[in-house]
Amino acid sequence: MRFQSKCRVRSARRAVALMMLLACATGCTRGELEHKADAYNQAIAESNNRQILLNAVRASQRAPMSFVGFGDVAATPTFSGAAGGTFNFDVLGLTTYNVNPTVNVNGGFTSFTMNNLNYSAFAHEMQVPLSPNIVAYFEQLKFPKELLRLIFVQEYTLPLQKRQRIAAEAAARCRARANQRDTDICEAIDKDRDRFDKAGCQDFPETHATVTLLNVGRDLCAMVTFQTFVRQLRLLEIELPFKPRTTQAILYYLGDLIAAQNYSTHPFIPEVLVEKDNRRLTVPLFEVRRAVPAPSGAAVAVSYGGESFFIPTPAFGSTEEARSLQVLDLVSQVITAATSKDALPKTSTVTLVQAR
Repeated sequence: MRFQSKCRVRSARRAVALMMLLACATGCTRGELEHKADAYNQAIAESNNRQILLNAVRASQRAPMSFVGFGDVAATPTFSGAAGGTFNFDVLGLTTYNVNPTVNVNGGFTSFTMNNLNYSAFAHEMQVPLSPNIVAYFEQLKFPKELLRLIFVQEYTLPLQKRQRIAAEAAARCRARANQRDTDICEAIDKDRDRFDKAGCQDFPETHATVTLLNVGRDLCAMVTFQTFVRQLRLLEIELPFKPRTTQAILYYLGDLIAAQNYSTHPFIPEVLVEKDNRRLTVPLFEVRRAVPAPSGAAVAVSYGGESFFIPTPAFGSTEEARSLQVLDLVSQVITAATSKDALPKTSTVTLVQAR
């Protein structure tokens, strides 16, 4: 009897161990799903950044863009358990036994959707001008003011007399430099003017009653002209109506910035005026370099035409921190907002992927 009692106790312990193992399997499945969800989240984010950079590189070389949409991910976590055993008896009771608990766990993602967005409805959404209110929205999110105008504003059109009056009032304000704010903005204007003169740029006299200032980034002379006007408006705290870009035009503008650094006759790194620690200073706007291969520490890297293009990891927190990743974030949000659900494909082609 004592022997049989001990056997029952051991069997009970085995059963408890099996239950604990099954409970662990449940927890392990959840942990695996959470881990893979984080991994897929990171992969989609990185793929999105690379897609924006790759299309900007294509735009810099005046090549066609291409878009892919990442759809839903399906998860089918399963687990099962069993307890098999061999029990031997004689007339006195249980003599020997062997219990073999087994657990099978299969967790993770089994499929995801990927859509080709190169078709008319999506292209139409990309070519619709953005709302001018979008600048105010992102200003509320504390994006740098000049960065928003460089990304969103395609052009300003105003009477010549008003343009001349703004330039004269800004020049007077810069001569006075009554406070640190005015000093910082005027120093940025002076710095760009020096670059303008050193590059051999010239101011052409306006002969029409109205003036249009185009916002382009491929050429230093044109970019400095536009940035100077933006800073004059900021100095005088003037808001003017503007023609906004389309989402597609924003990608073309990023292409201009890449071309300025890599293909321009007078290569330069476009800069933007930002606020930091109650001061205003210029930092790189969208820094993209070429190298074969791209360095391992790059923030984002793509290959195109046999070359590698990469965004260096910004010096986070420093006064020289480039705003490249902030530009990617801004453009990503704009693309998402501009391309509504109705602009996405109605087909649901699913590519099966065995997750490991």
